[in-house]
Amino acid sequence: MTQPRGYSGPEEALAAIAQDVAGAGPAADAARAWQHEVEALTGTGTAEAGRVRAEVDVQGMLTGLVVGDVVASRGGRVVTAAVRTALRQAQESVREKAARSAEAAWGPGSATAEAFRAEVEAATPLVEALPSETDGRTIPGSGPQSPRQGGTW
Repeated sequence: MTQPRGYSGPEEALAAIAQDVAGAGPAADAARAWQHEVEALTGTGTAEAGRVRAEVDVQGMLTGLVVGDVVASRGGRVVTAAVRTALRQAQESVREKAARSAEAAWGPGSATAEAFRAEVEAATPLVEALPSETDGRTIPGSGPQSPRQGGTW
């Protein structure tokens, strides 16, 4: 039987392996802790003076939406514009939090932090925020033929 290269015998090789495994424990624990932190990340955005609030998770899923009665009473186009604005802010917020978390865990500019940032950006494509009806501009495509842009409530 041949001896592993670089070790004087099997005992030394096993001791080296045991040392490597022991050293991996804290790193694995830190990676698991970071995973749990990331899974709990959310981003929040608001519109219409806080009367509309959206929350998304790190995967870009809408996890919370509040539309105040005052805003709702102004109709679907107003609600649509406000929700889109709040949603975009929430997406930007969760992207920022995810980037900071990854940099804190893996180091600024690290390959892992950059890869995670790219994954979160891919999972949270930014919605186009529409101008509100109260800013004096018209909402493109907000006519009755464009239900995707709002107008129904």
